[in-house]
Amino acid sequence: MSITFRIATAADDQLRPTATITARQLAAFRAFLREESERTSTALLDPDAAEDAFLSYHFEARVCPLALAAVTNVFDFQTDVISVVEEAQFRCRRVAVYRIEETGTIMMRVALTSDLGVELDLATASAYALLEGLGLRPDSVGEIPIDAVRARLANPAVRRRADEHGVTAYLDRLDQLLATADADDTSRLEWA
Repeated sequence: MSITFRIATAADDQLRPTATITARQLAAFRAFLREESERTSTALLDPDAAEDAFLSYHFEARVCPLALAAVTNVFDFQTDVISVVEEAQFRCRRVAVYRIEETGTIMMRVALTSDLGVELDLATASAYALLEGLGLRPDSVGEIPIDAVRARLANPAVRRRADEHGVTAYLDRLDQLLATADADDTSRLEWA
């Protein structure tokens, strides 16, 4: 089991835009992302496993390093795709592609993952140790305002406690994650 720490915003609590895409568009999108990954030396697909049918329909893609027009051209500038990609770029998030098994419909939406993928995915024991190091109750699900986390990280006692729990290395990764929260005043650290 693991617990993922990520930045959430008020927009995550709202209905996110979705787009329906065809299998042909999906194949073209994956090919486009692979070409752009090679051209820019940037990993844009996560995971990238063409031989696995499940993963080819369930993946996240970075779209922030790419031009909106270049991405949406793959989909013939379909308006619902433009809405998804534009929202993802505005919020510095990835897009998620998935298939609804019951209907076979292929969907795209704004992902919960940040564009850079700096979320912390920790084993439960490590996550609990990090929470205790921060002076928080070790629960598998929770949230705290960004300012409160930053205040805790600035406290030398928290740093000492994190060192005692052996999670000092996670504090640097947590700092990287918190840096992505500056774009939205409603940001909070969330874990589950």
